[in-house]
Formats: sequence, structure tokens, C-alpha cells
Amino acid sequence: MTIQPFHMIVAAAANRGIGKAGKIPWRIPEDVRFFKNITCLFRDIHTLNKFEINLNRVKRQKTKKEKKHSLVTDNIQVTINDNIPPNVVVMGRNTWESIPPKFRPMPNRINVVLSRNKEYSKNLPKEVQCYISLRDCLENLSKQDHGTIFLIGGGQIYNEGIKYSSCESLFITKVHGKYDCDAFFPEIPKDAFKLNDDITNMNLFANSMNNFEFVKGVQTNEKSGIKFEFQIYTRFQNIINGEILSKKLKIITNTKEKTNEIQKLEEIKEITGFTSSSPKSLESISTCSSSVISSISESTDSFGSKSDSLESIETINSDSQRSPILPH
Repeated sequence: MTIQPFHMIVAAAANRGIGKAGKIPWRIPEDVRFFKNITCLFRDIHTLNKFEINLNRVKRQKTKKEKKHSLVTDNIQVTINDNIPPNVVVMGRNTWESIPPKFRPMPNRINVVLSRNKEYSKNLPKEVQCYISLRDCLENLSKQDHGTIFLIGGGQIYNEGIKYSSCESLFITKVHGKYDCDAFFPEIPKDAFKLNDDITNMNLFANSMNNFEFVKGVQTNEKSGIKFEFQIYTRFQNIINGEILSKKLKIITNTKEKTNEIQKLEEIKEITGFTSSSPKSLESISTCSSSVISSISESTDSFGSKSDSLESIETINSDSQRSPILPH
């Protein structure tokens, strides 16, 4: 069975450490809010295309105060009004148990727990799904209606997930400095993932997370003085596919023949595998492909493939202690 695209979100120190003895060695409220907003509101291109008919009926992701733009780290009340099912957060048993009971299941998302114990589902709220393996989980999710899928930990889930070709991107909070940890995020394969530049991230958010602005560059938490940076890595195959798609779109657009939108979409489907039920998809696919292509430019970031890792459990109160995500 085809495994549908998914993403991973994590916070990691320079040594890829993600936690020790069930605790996180740093406290960064901005990262807590980043995790919450991304996992609740970010919609990848596959989700947008799948639910495009629903999407066309409403205005996407407006905050209550109708702000023109909000930083992705703003402490806003999440409101999802794009007529698309909730996103999915997939986690190991230890990660689930590390979340304070009053904050689980995580609101506004479909919660999925992985455990080899076939009886573990009896310990979970009825709305929480439970599977014995990541593959079993991803195959079953492919049969359901939901938003974008995120793997949120722990270490074993990340180690397995990053090997799937369907793992399309890594949302990483790079925490500066090395920390004493006993759980780690896997090394990012240089031949599989590319660090996005600022322009790529800006375009990505413009297309997939309306009304939110990506926070660029190194940030410093005022209370702790901890420095951190938000980064997104994209799988190379998606960059290549985006480039092919962009070239094909250019050929179609410049042709002198009067080709209607449906014919254009059929050509796109033929070379990329994208599917659509209405001409509106052409615009969204074209916009997405141009943003993906821009990530081809070289990056000199030293974090590269050697220092990224997990951590991304959110508490509703952004000033509270962030829960750890440890190996399954």
C-alpha cells in the first residue's frame, strides 16, 4: 500500500540531543507555540489539493482578531476554519505518557499513539487512535480523511520515519549549544534532504499557512538567554519533482494553442501524479512548485546533517514547562 506524505517536527540541540530521563534540558516558550501552530494549522500541498473543493468555500485560517499577519510563534487561540479535517500528530507511547494528563489528547488534532502492546489502546481515550507500528499507522491513515500528518516523537519513531521516502520535510527547532541527553534525533541524510533558505520558507508559508509569517534567523529567549533557530528541510525528490512540474507548467502556459484548464491538469497529472477535481488546482500546484524549487540554492548552515532533534509537545499555556518526547 502507498504511504501518503508526512512530515516530522522536532527541537534539538547542536549534538542532536532531545532530552534526558524524560525531561527536556531547555525551556523555550516560543518553540512550544511554534509546535502548536504548525501542527494545528500548517497544510501541505497534498492536503490542499485533496480538499480543494472544501477549501474554495471558505477563507483560510483567519485568527479571531483578523490580524493581517501573525508570527508563527505568536500565542494565539487556534481557530481552524478552512473546512479541512484536523491535522494528525503521531507519537510513541513514551511521548504520549510524557504529556501532562490535562493536556492530552492534544486539542484540534487527531492524536495517534504507537505501542507494541496490543492492549495499550484500552488505556487511551476513545478518540485517540492506537497502532502497533509506524507502517501500520501510516497505512491506516491513508484510508482516512484528515489533514497533514506530523510525527512528533520519540527518538525511535524519528529514526524509522526519516527512512521513508514519504517523509517530505523536517520542521526543526535548532537549539544552540550542546546538552547532556540520552535521546537523540537521527542524523539528517545529506543526500536526501536540503535545508530551505528564507525565501523558500516565506513562499511555503504564504501558500500553506495563510496569515502566518515564518520567524527567520537566530532568536534569543529573553528569560533564559537560550538561542534557537527554526529550520525546515525538504526532501530532494520533492525539489526535483517541483522543478519538472514548473518547467512543464511554463511550456503549457506559453503554448499558442488554446488549451483549457482541464487539459492542462491532465498533462500535469501525467508527469507528476498530482490529481485534482477542478481547475483551481493548477494555480495551487504551480505556486507550490515555485516555492519548492527555490530551496535548490546552496546553504552554508553548519547545522546541516549533524545537529537536529526532537521535542515538540505543546502546552496550552505557552509559559509552562514543555513536555519531553522520548524514544518509543
